[in-house]
Amino acid sequence: MNHGELKNALLVLVSTFFVGATVSWGKVKAVSSKVPQIVLSMGGINRHYQPITQSVNGVPINVYASKTTLQVDLYTKGRQRAQESGVTAAFENTAVKDMAGFLNFLDSEYADNWCGVNDVSILVNQVQDLTELINDTSWDYRAMVELEVGFTETAAGFSMQNFEGGVPLHSNGIPKYDEEGFLLDEDGNREPGVEPLPQDEDGNPIYPSIEPSPSGGGSQDLADQSTGWFEKVATPKNIKEESNDGKQT
Repeated sequence: MNHGELKNALLVLVSTFFVGATVSWGKVKAVSSKVPQIVLSMGGINRHYQPITQSVNGVPINVYASKTTLQVDLYTKGRQRAQESGVTAAFENTAVKDMAGFLNFLDSEYADNWCGVNDVSILVNQVQDLTELINDTSWDYRAMVELEVGFTETAAGFSMQNFEGGVPLHSNGIPKYDEEGFLLDEDGNREPGVEPLPQDEDGNPIYPSIEPSPSGGGSQDLADQSTGWFEKVATPKNIKEESNDGKQT
């Protein structure tokens, strides 16, 4: 799982609990919602300097144990209190309480199963009441919690771009397409109902080209490089040598 895939997975997890709020990523150009809102932001990645290196069918794979932080900010108007007729409505601050309910969800068996399926760990920290930091009359109350998220990041191929000799790979080193051009899952099984890739004049699948990052990283020239591993190594015969005195050694 890479950083982008982790962000998508965490957005789904948070949205599963806050079904009555708008859940979105912060620090983006978007219009603020006027309903209870959850704003997410990710920190940097901290990973081991030396990866765990393995090989699948001769394709090198680097596995990094990584950590990052997820900040969850909750904005809410709170709960309206009971009032007498003609009295201005008052709203109770429920931000911390509501956020604590989310932490209870993260400690549930549901969240444990989700973490197991996605190979993710989540460490919960304290909830902070940040109501006094709000300078916007659209919101009354705010709470924040920072989560420590552990995940496993992998990269495969000669240039670690999930390509090997122009063939796209899953991050575990399994090719994304078979020799006939059918799409494969990470276990090497054909995806049902998917048409094969178009073929060239020689009947070989035309694989997709690499998609450079929005920052210009990556190239097709690097993706076309291959490791050049041996398929078979001949076993030398056991030859007995004779010493000068005629005895075999």
